Amino acid sequence: MAFQLKSLEGRLRQTPSVRAVLLLSLVMILATLISAATVLVDLRHKELAHGQGEIVSLTRILAEQTARTFESVALTMRSARERLADDIGRQFALDSRPVQLLLRARVAGLPQVKSLFLIDQDGFAVNSSRPDFIPRLPMREREVFSHFVAHDSDDIFISRPEQARVDGRWTYYVGMRLTDAAGQLRGVLVAAINIDYFESLYDSIDLDFVSRILLLNGDGVLLAGKPHDEARFGKTFAEPAVIAKVLARPADGVVVVSDEPGTGRQYIAYREVANYPLIVASAIGEDDALTPWRRVMRPIAASALLVVLCVVLASVLMVRDLLRQAALDAALKESDAQLRHMIQSARDAIVTIDSARRVVFFNAAAEQMFGVGPESAVGSDIETLLARCLSAAQLSKLLGYLDQGWRSPDGRVVLGIIESLRDEHEFPVELSLSTTAFHGEILLTAVFRDLTERQRAERELLETNRQLQALSASLQSVREQERTAIARELHDELGQMLTGIRMEVSWLGGRLAAGQQALTDKVASLKGQIDQSIAAVRRMSSELRPLVLDDLGFAAAAGWYVDQFSARTGLPVSLTLPEVDPPRGDAVATALFRVLQESLTNVARHAVASHVEVALGFADERWTLSIRDDGAGFVHDPGRRGDIGLVGMRERAQILGGQFSVTTAPGAGTLIEVRIPAQQEG
Repeated sequence: MAFQLKSLEGRLRQTPSVRAVLLLSLVMILATLISAATVLVDLRHKELAHGQGEIVSLTRILAEQTARTFESVALTMRSARERLADDIGRQFALDSRPVQLLLRARVAGLPQVKSLFLIDQDGFAVNSSRPDFIPRLPMREREVFSHFVAHDSDDIFISRPEQARVDGRWTYYVGMRLTDAAGQLRGVLVAAINIDYFESLYDSIDLDFVSRILLLNGDGVLLAGKPHDEARFGKTFAEPAVIAKVLARPADGVVVVSDEPGTGRQYIAYREVANYPLIVASAIGEDDALTPWRRVMRPIAASALLVVLCVVLASVLMVRDLLRQAALDAALKESDAQLRHMIQSARDAIVTIDSARRVVFFNAAAEQMFGVGPESAVGSDIETLLARCLSAAQLSKLLGYLDQGWRSPDGRVVLGIIESLRDEHEFPVELSLSTTAFHGEILLTAVFRDLTERQRAERELLETNRQLQALSASLQSVREQERTAIARELHDELGQMLTGIRMEVSWLGGRLAAGQQALTDKVASLKGQIDQSIAAVRRMSSELRPLVLDDLGFAAAAGWYVDQFSARTGLPVSLTLPEVDPPRGDAVATALFRVLQESLTNVARHAVASHVEVALGFADERWTLSIRDDGAGFVHDPGRRGDIGLVGMRERAQILGGQFSVTTAPGAGTLIEVRIPAQQEG
């Protein structure tokens, strides 16, 4: 890569026009990017200013709405206070029934007020508009009462949020002082404000750009907000310096930039609620404020990038055109050198002939094969050139192949085998011919491949396979002989000995007295164990080598084994046998029986079949055994590892000069066929 870059740099330096094009392109790209960046930065500043203006306007509207809401509460409370302060109202105690009716009448129609209640001068709640009011509820420690005890003021007081003792819901209280005729504190009139009312009001404001709306008291304490944040109720939200600026009553409120973990940069607008110690705040996130800017930014950035890409593409095309001529010459020379090197290094002899049948190319392998140098070969007639190294018959055969190649101008490959002469000895050569058109002229290329080594390797492989097959046949024969001998020893010797022992035990059992029940049971147990041993010996003898195969032949052995298989697996098997039978104990009978055993074993293990058909046929001096099931089948891959049973069956058939085939597919069952000649070569 470094070498290619240095080479490209050298060519660029040698071409002044290329340098001028690149410099002009760079200037255009920089101008485009700087212009786009300037426009985007200006639009960003304007969009942030617009977002701040939106929250300032929203805060003003919310402050006016909040003022109207509290004004209705204040009017109601002043009206109630005036009724309680007139001559008639002072006659009623604060906990009297008429006062309660007055409170209920005043609170009706005010959804923002949960209840109106009275606190007497001793700090106990004595009356309320709520039916579930708790009389004499201590309120001395509540902020809404302690404020009027400490301050001789008729102004409205708004407390911090508290959890009401009656219903446990978050509430803040609006208090108003009640005085007697002497001007002393008679009690406090309190309105419990429903925080949910303000939060539902704020939730109804469906503006995508607003992330937060807050209602604070004069000390910056959170009273209500969107989203609902109960954990911060009653806690200071705004810094004292910010509250001081807001209370200075600027025309458009105060906008503060805040960076909070997890939310990013926020712009918060604060505004005082007229005539009340309340502050309304609304916030917008910088990401939300820049959403319209991003929608504008993408097409502007895409357009700038498109311009840059067009400039780059145009520059690349121009530079490519300027460098193409020199690059083509160098590439052609290098490609020609590489091609000649590859053809010269090929181990096959390659000869190219033009339409006049004259040699135009002759590689090093052709020099070695035909014993002719390139200076003598190139330009000479192909027939004259090859006459010295081919017999007349082989030369005629080669010319026939060449004529066939000339008659195939579409490039079709012609293959053939000829015998060439080297040191007065013939050796096989594989010939492949192909044609191609070059500058309107048809060229014929002949590739000669020496087959001496390949044929020698094939002969060695065939001999090795023959020896391995002979060894396998010998091992199969020895194994069958050993299994036959062991099976007969088990059946004749051990079986007879066990039978004799059973007879002796039976004789002893017959001599026992009638009262010896324990010994009688023991003898019966021994006889059962001996019977099991005899059955096990017979089973092992049959599995090693069914003697019925040697004594009665394949038909009897096949019938016996099929019956045993059906009894053991519960799978019905139909058996079809010819009138003739393979010779008893013959290798053919053994191979057929072993294939039958392995096939039925595979059916029981894998096929999930409901029926099996076994058929043996004899025709044209050849035995044909087929085993067909209607099971699940499988994907047969002769090269796959793990099919040891199929490999063993194939080897048994091939050792005897036969053929083995498997026909199967998923869901279509399986057919095993083996064909073995009846007459075996000695």
